[in-house]
Parts: sequence; structure tokens; C-alpha cells
Amino acid sequence: MKNSMRNLMITTMLLCGITFGQEAVASEESVTTISGEFSTDITFGDAVTFESPYSGLTLSGDGWVLSTNLSDGMVNIEEAKYSWSITDDVALTFGSQAEPYGLAWGLHRPSNNSFVSSPREHTVTNGLGVSVNKYGVGANFFYGGSTEDVLDDEGVVTEEGSQHWATRVSYGLSLFGVDSEIGLSLNSNEAQLIDVSSGGSVLGFPYDVSFEYDLAAENDEGEKEASYWLRSSVSPEFAKGAYLLFGYNSDEEVLYGVGYKCSDNMKVITEFSSDDEEGSSISFRASYSF
Repeated sequence: MKNSMRNLMITTMLLCGITFGQEAVASEESVTTISGEFSTDITFGDAVTFESPYSGLTLSGDGWVLSTNLSDGMVNIEEAKYSWSITDDVALTFGSQAEPYGLAWGLHRPSNNSFVSSPREHTVTNGLGVSVNKYGVGANFFYGGSTEDVLDDEGVVTEEGSQHWATRVSYGLSLFGVDSEIGLSLNSNEAQLIDVSSGGSVLGFPYDVSFEYDLAAENDEGEKEASYWLRSSVSPEFAKGAYLLFGYNSDEEVLYGVGYKCSDNMKVITEFSSDDEEGSSISFRASYSF
């Protein structure tokens, strides 16, 4: 009888240990990371305007991402994607995701943008993405869209449904402490975009430079017209978190300013813009990320 009781106790303890161990492993595998950010812009031009360009939350886990933002009092789903790593170099991504086109993706989020303004719009679409990275060469391909028309409240078609593809091929090189990358983006709308980015340190001055040039841009008359933007930032080590900004684009708009990283979570930016047609303006941004 004593042996039976002892065996029962040992078996019970083992089962409890296995159960608790399984729960611990399951807990480790299902860890969800939550991040977010808020921002406020104040622009001084012909009038003083206040706006909150981006407020959002991002939830991510093992192979999935769900990002949301607040716009006009409504919560919008931005990205809702999940990935499958076929090998260490090849991955498939399903769901709502950013199209592989140039460098503008992510710059709508203040945490990723050293400036107040964004150089151009970004596109997020439902579909299938394939990414390959090997020996410094990256290739991203996307196919998706919708075949359903978008209707307004009166049933009028505002946007015709269509499916399309987009791809970007890039090559990265690290040399003498400088990380550089050049990319070429194409899509089914006959777009041809070249992008170049570089980051490093020269004489103790860390810097970042980004450039995009649209080879297929056209004006309203259907004629070829240059479309590009250039942006750079320099962070002197003696400035203790402050950095200088400079930008220029094909609309002959000059951007320059000063940013300051107050802490690991908060930064403030002052951006001056000069345009021959719209005149000059001063923008101020405060953003907080967590």
C-alpha cells in the first residue's frame, strides 16, 4: 500500500511538472510585443495649424505583425501580415503589407522619419509577398490587389478594382565603415524607380542620406518630367542628441532644420521649407514612441 501511494505521488508530481513545463514553453512561444507612438505638428505659415499626423499601435509576434493607426476618430488597420520562413534566405508574407517600392515606406511614422514632412505617399495592399536575401542582394516581389470596385454612399464607382505586381531588387555594400544600398523598383503601372541610401560616419560626424529618382514620371501633359527627392541628416557627436537636416526635391522645395532626441522615447524637430510658389513655412513636431 505504501509503495502504491508513493508511486501515485511520484506520478502526480511528474505530470504536474510536465504540465507546468508545457505551459511555460507555450508562454515563451506566444510572446506579443506592443509598441506605439504619438505625434503633434504645429505649422507656422499663412496661418497656424495644429494636427496629429500619426497615432498608432503595433502588435507583433513570432512571424506576424498587426499595426493600427487613429484617423478622424476611427481605428484603421494598416498592416495585418504573417510570414513563413521557407529557409534562412527566403520568406513568404501573406496579408495586408507594404509594397516593395523605393524607400518611402515607414516614413509616415514619426519614429522612422528624421523630418517633419514625408517625401511621398506609401502603399499598403492585400496580397502575397516573396523576399530573398543572399550575399548582399535582396529581391522582393509582391502580387495582390482587389478585383472589386470601390463604391461611395450613392453607389458610384470611385475606384476600379485591379490586381497588380511590384518588385524591388537591391544590393548592399559595407566598406570603410559606410553602409550603402542601391535599389531598382518596378511595377505593373510601368513605374521605374531608382533609390540610393548611405549611412556611416565621416570625421566623427554620423550621417544618413536617402535619394529616390522616378525614371517614368510624367506631367499632366503626358511628357517625361523629373521626379526625385533627396534627404540627409548629420549628427555631430558633440551635439549630444541634436542633428541637422537638409532636403531637396524636384518641385524645387528646399528643406532644412534641426532635430533633437530628448530621450530614447521622445524627439522634437523643427523644419523650415522654402518654395517659390507656396512661400516659406516653419513646422514643429514633437513625437513620443514606446
